[in-house]
Amino acid sequence: MSEAAEADWTPAFPGQRPPFEPGNTVALQHGAFSPRFVDPLAADLVGMVLEDPQVGYLTAPAYRPALWAWARAEAQAQLLVEYLARAGQESGDGVGDLDLDRVRTAYLLLHRAESRADRSRARLGLDPLSRARLGKDVAQAKAADAAAIMAELHRLEQQGQIHAVHAPGRAQEAGHTPAVTDAHTAATDASGAGQ
Repeated sequence: MSEAAEADWTPAFPGQRPPFEPGNTVALQHGAFSPRFVDPLAADLVGMVLEDPQVGYLTAPAYRPALWAWARAEAQAQLLVEYLARAGQESGDGVGDLDLDRVRTAYLLLHRAESRADRSRARLGLDPLSRARLGKDVAQAKAADAAAIMAELHRLEQQGQIHAVHAPGRAQEAGHTPAVTDAHTAATDASGAGQ
């Protein structure tokens, strides 16, 4: 309470303490639902991930909401772990007094936060297995895109709308400008589709 506000305040009974200041942490248990505690931890995690060149794709703006959701879940889990460690020290058994609702609830919240963080980690490719799967999916998508382009070029060639560049030693029709690369010709020759 500020000095001016404290000077205006009068206790209702002897021994009454002044009201708490706005923003105090007297009733704070773990802070897992307080943006004041979660957001700085989450910001550190987001910054750390964005600096990692192995996950450079996460710098794209489309990933920001998912990245922040993951970071908030990780931050909540960290705050709950710290709270439960303190509860374990207080009880002397390293676990905490499980007869207390606040301790049991904190364990439940920790499980939920860790589950959200784990799912988000996997979706973003932040662990080795999910990163490998994501890389495989990207590679397959690129291969599918290349195959679709090649199929379209072949279709246009068959319709006479474009003419392929022929491999050395093959006659080229006079007056036609090559519209596709030697790679297309080699691919169609290898598959037998260009004959």
